[in-house]
Amino acid sequence: MKKTLFLLVCLCIAFTSSAQLNVYNSGAVTISTTNTPAYSAKLTVGGTDNIGSNEHLNLHSCLTKNDDLVNVSVNGIVQYNNSSSGTSIGVRGQGRGGGYGRCYGVLGNLHSYDYGAGIFGGVDCPQGVSVSGKYAGYFYGGVYVTSSVTAQSFVSQSDERLKENIEPLEDSKTGSTLDNVLKMNVVKYTYKDFIPKPTGEESDSIEKEMEVPQRHIGLLAQELRELYPDLVYEGQDGYLGVNYVELVPVLIRSIQELKAELDEVKGENEAFKTRSAAYDDDETTDVSDATAIPSAATLAQNTPNPFSERTTIRFTLPENAQNAFIYIFDMSGKMYKQIPVDSSMQSVTIEGYELNAGMYIYSLVIGGKEIQTRRMILSK
Repeated sequence: MKKTLFLLVCLCIAFTSSAQLNVYNSGAVTISTTNTPAYSAKLTVGGTDNIGSNEHLNLHSCLTKNDDLVNVSVNGIVQYNNSSSGTSIGVRGQGRGGGYGRCYGVLGNLHSYDYGAGIFGGVDCPQGVSVSGKYAGYFYGGVYVTSSVTAQSFVSQSDERLKENIEPLEDSKTGSTLDNVLKMNVVKYTYKDFIPKPTGEESDSIEKEMEVPQRHIGLLAQELRELYPDLVYEGQDGYLGVNYVELVPVLIRSIQELKAELDEVKGENEAFKTRSAAYDDDETTDVSDATAIPSAATLAQNTPNPFSERTTIRFTLPENAQNAFIYIFDMSGKMYKQIPVDSSMQSVTIEGYELNAGMYIYSLVIGGKEIQTRRMILSK
């Protein structure tokens, strides 16, 4: 009998010495540690290390790293079932009642000597990925934001070492880059305030009126897709989006084309002056001082410009000016129209169907003297 009691006492002592759960008089509870619980943590798992003296905690978890394993201090998993309703949240955090600007739903911090991310979000990568840098946030997968994003700058990866199949941007089937830019329909609009429907649901998105709609300026994705389909993306919710960042190189290319055309115009300037002299029939105007013609005559920029259907060229002439014409040339120097004008006229109209799409130059010539030359663009 005595031997049996002795064995029971030894078992109790052994069980007590190896106990993993400890409850203290203060109400604090520790699991998997023999350390005295910190006064600021009601439940301590794994140890009391790294608890600040100014922290008040419900749960504190401290894990000693094992180099052979994936070390997770807190792991939240919601097991799935066949139910199509309800909500599954792995980890939920909500901060309320703190000092101004000091409430955080979830706080993630990365030490300055470590590589990785303070907060990591991924799709189909439960163990994360190797992050070659130091980031406050890193997302492995798409990111969807229902409101604006504020940042000091936005950087897109553009290193040549990351690219292949590199080729220059060439004219598309719809026209040159400049022609396509001129076709872009820039609009002003407001967004509907709605909650996107989850994938697979048949119900429409929940829409509600905005109290003070914010107006935006941009393009319509359906229209841009006709010109540059690679700049339009269809999201998982079925709505279309525009990659405005990659639209910038298209605008740069159109400026380069316009610059090349302007250089060509400059090169044709001397040839134009020679051509205009050929139209001089040796008749002069009745103005006593011929040098007064340029100051009295004006040629305005056509409106609208660019144009597609028709445009108006306005001008003024001295009352006694004779042999006045408006000449229209293409960029190769070919004359398309010769319109006689006089001081009783104030404008002429050019119909878009009379010319091919492109850039043209038009000049006011009086008595064989070029008064002024301007450029106009016809887009169709």
